Amino acid sequence: MAVGVYDRLGVRPVINARGMNTMASGSLMPQPVLDAIAEAATAFVDMEELNRKAGEHIARLIGVEAAHVTSGSAGGLLLSAAAVITRDDMTAILQLPDTTGLKNGIIIERCRRIRYDQALRTAGAKLVEVGDEDGCTPEQLEAAIDDTTAAIMHIVSPYLGNSGVPVEKAIEIAHKHGLPCIVDGASTLPPAAHLTKWTSMGADLVIYSGGKGIRGPQGSGLLLGRKDLIRAVALNGAPNGAIGRPCKVSKEDIVGLVTALELFLAEDWTIEWNRHAEQAQEIMDAVAGMPGVTAVLDDNSDVWTTPTILLEVDTKTTGLTPEVLVMALDDGEPRILTRAFQGKLLIDPHNLYGDEATIVARRLREECARIAVPVTA
Repeated sequence: MAVGVYDRLGVRPVINARGMNTMASGSLMPQPVLDAIAEAATAFVDMEELNRKAGEHIARLIGVEAAHVTSGSAGGLLLSAAAVITRDDMTAILQLPDTTGLKNGIIIERCRRIRYDQALRTAGAKLVEVGDEDGCTPEQLEAAIDDTTAAIMHIVSPYLGNSGVPVEKAIEIAHKHGLPCIVDGASTLPPAAHLTKWTSMGADLVIYSGGKGIRGPQGSGLLLGRKDLIRAVALNGAPNGAIGRPCKVSKEDIVGLVTALELFLAEDWTIEWNRHAEQAQEIMDAVAGMPGVTAVLDDNSDVWTTPTILLEVDTKTTGLTPEVLVMALDDGEPRILTRAFQGKLLIDPHNLYGDEATIVARRLREECARIAVPVTA
């Protein structure tokens, strides 16, 4: 791989065994996406027209009412909040983030909070927490609705599990009170079927990352949902002088995401899943039988976008921790990014290419053998 540009900046490229997340720079774009981006850069366009036409094309491709390209899923959070607060009222749009006199409450379960929901507050929303860290009941969710409520928010993530109110029930409660329900499904792709999973349940706005499973530009995202709310999203966003102006998406990224989505919809997810399962097995085999090290494969496709390795170490007998392994793999050569997750080392093979699974397997075994020595009393 040509890395001249990174050499000039003093940046070491990595093998990404951490997964499709922003910290590890998302995913790699296929060549047709890169070609489309290069072509898009050769002409000027009316950005309002491009936003609108791209959204219409995406909506037809997926089979939803309306769509809008955003600046990642965090940009989708901000624009969703703005849209449910202002709708298409231009006076309200120009007033944000001041929400005086506007319905600005977005109800969110405490057990489903994520650090990125700050983007909702950036638009001027007031987050109304319900329940506690362990869960929330439908009754608690409904009791929080009052005359300042603008929407109900539901976040889908493998980190959050199944605690709290099921998404179907959250949508039902929202609609019972004439409110929209926003679903954040940012990191739930693939499979492609998830693009319509929550809109088919009745969700009014659904947020996705464009630079992860779709393999579009890292700074891109998707908002799908009701036509009136998507119109409000567009009015609150760039190129307009509104709260979403800082969440600008370039013409190159819009065209790149459209192209990536077309490719994504044509892929056979089962083939990709099985390929990653083989990579995961190779990595697990490399540490099989090592003292104090246990690797299991979590292949629950309702939770993970790819078969995922969760490696557990016996800290008392080896002195090894997931955090130590993360740092050792990051510091070595080649540099490998992984992450600690709920007391385990998480290895996600979704972004492993060529012989990288073999390299990860070798390096993981080396680090476990070097560090995992019995601790003397």
